[in-house]
Amino acid sequence: MSELVITNIETIRLSYRYSEEERWQCPGWTTLQRNATLVRIWTNKGLHGIGEVSEDSCIPQSVSSIIDEHFRAMLIGENPFDIEKLWRKMFVRSLHWGRKGGAIKIISGLEIALWDIVGKALNRPVYDLLGGVCRDRVRVYASAGMSNEENELIEEMLRHKEEGYTALKMRIGGNPRGDVEKVRKVRDAIGRDIDLMADAGMSYVDATWDFNTALRVARGLEPADLFWLEEPLINDDIDGYARLASEIDIPIAAGENEYTKYGFKELIARRAVDIVQPDATRSGGIMECKKIAAIADAFQMRMAPHIFTSGVSLMANLHLIVSSPNAIIMEYDRTINPLRDELLVEPLKYENGFVTFPKGIPGLGVNLTDELIEKFKFIPGEILSKGPFTCDHAF
Repeated sequence: MSELVITNIETIRLSYRYSEEERWQCPGWTTLQRNATLVRIWTNKGLHGIGEVSEDSCIPQSVSSIIDEHFRAMLIGENPFDIEKLWRKMFVRSLHWGRKGGAIKIISGLEIALWDIVGKALNRPVYDLLGGVCRDRVRVYASAGMSNEENELIEEMLRHKEEGYTALKMRIGGNPRGDVEKVRKVRDAIGRDIDLMADAGMSYVDATWDFNTALRVARGLEPADLFWLEEPLINDDIDGYARLASEIDIPIAAGENEYTKYGFKELIARRAVDIVQPDATRSGGIMECKKIAAIADAFQMRMAPHIFTSGVSLMANLHLIVSSPNAIIMEYDRTINPLRDELLVEPLKYENGFVTFPKGIPGLGVNLTDELIEKFKFIPGEILSKGPFTCDHAF
């Protein structure tokens, strides 16, 4: 068989518009629709691979322009097996485009697509190429708690407990005093036999928590015995994270808004967090997240990747999780998300707080047909409804 060569790159944008009944909320916004920005890399043998460029992509329309005008020339004519070389080529030659944000997200999506090609070419699942599986099933947590209305929130969390989840995540932020009380009520409702996470999402609002606010909230949350407190501070405040981690008894999780091993290096070395949360569609791709996991493992630190988008993101991060010894749990989005469910070659099998993943499927285990592209045709416009911008901090 002659050498595989990359011949073309496509950008494919998908959307699913929520009905009024399907919309869900975080403290700072209401979600109107789901978008997914996918890339498809073709080879001279007809093999192709699918990757994903984060879920927000900032401006999805810009991804295709950046790929067409810059990254395409870096990859056309190259061997897709040369993933390390091609990642380095894209990373070095995008030096002046920013080391956080759009450029790294695009590199992430392209790298994921390369792994999909290689797995298909070798007729092996990607996890086999990453060192094989460390576990046959994966513990998951219900990533939920989206309602801003207290009774609806508690009903939702109790429903997920009844479904057998042993770990639940709820959203907080924007109302420090109210957040402490909200978590207390959820904990009282679900009991002490369930692990509970609180995601502050950098406070989810325009004016994020400062250190003193985060400290006060965290201390107020300590009686709730949280599994972790997620993103209590803006991602740039490494000093604040390190100080907060040293002063509270709740494990801190963060990293979904950090990029590459270089960005995670200080976060880990300073023990600013207890659990790192890279995302293969944001943080640099699958192999870059494996390297981040290895750095964390050297510091006896655990990993729980961020996963909240399409089926491509789910499977890319799942291959990372099952092949990484220090991965402890997987985010399992409980919102309505056909962009996740309908792109899987085989669905994940959920039972009693764990998922069993499909075995032996070559590549990532995702499928993108013309019918799906037509069904989820991209819809331009805002995906979130936010209130007026404010510089006022919540106290």
